[in-house]
Amino acid sequence: MRLREFIEGIKEGTVLLEYGPADHPERAFYDLLEYFREINVTPIVVDIKDTLQVFIQQLKLQGFQVKTEDLKVIKEGGRIVIGELLGKIDEFEDFSHHIGKYWEIYKKIPEKDKKVIIVLGLHKFLNQIKPEISKMEAYFEVIGRKHLQESGRIAVLFVNTEASSQYFLKSLEELADYVLRVYKNQNIRAIMFPGGG
Repeated sequence: MRLREFIEGIKEGTVLLEYGPADHPERAFYDLLEYFREINVTPIVVDIKDTLQVFIQQLKLQGFQVKTEDLKVIKEGGRIVIGELLGKIDEFEDFSHHIGKYWEIYKKIPEKDKKVIIVLGLHKFLNQIKPEISKMEAYFEVIGRKHLQESGRIAVLFVNTEASSQYFLKSLEELADYVLRVYKNQNIRAIMFPGGG
């Protein structure tokens, strides 16, 4: 199954998309962007530590033409700006300040543009803040739950399983509505629906 087919079927919720070093999450990301363009939805991309740039470069090397000028991006760390920058957060030491800055940026986004959020490089954020489980739950609350307060909203969080501790992966899986695994191409497989799927 392709990710877009899965998203078409659920309509709302928080999706944790896991991948390993040999997989191609960038193709699943591309598939998502193409699907949302077809239905006239512009996702907000949370780009953690330039993961968006890595995905775009990998796609170009594989022959994919990626339109980036219409992407709406919140940057968490990193230096390379792609698309329309909605805001940037460089504070990682003080977790509460980081979350507060994110929420300030998010609140300024018009409601009509908040239908879909895609988080790239979640493992880089977790590694940066060396979180306790309570911090991860707080981050998930802001990125996922607050975003999903109105029906029909979707959050897709990409995480590299090899770059994440098993402890935090299990915690993320418990917090998500759906847990999927992407493989070498853009195909995905549902692992579990722990939160409500």
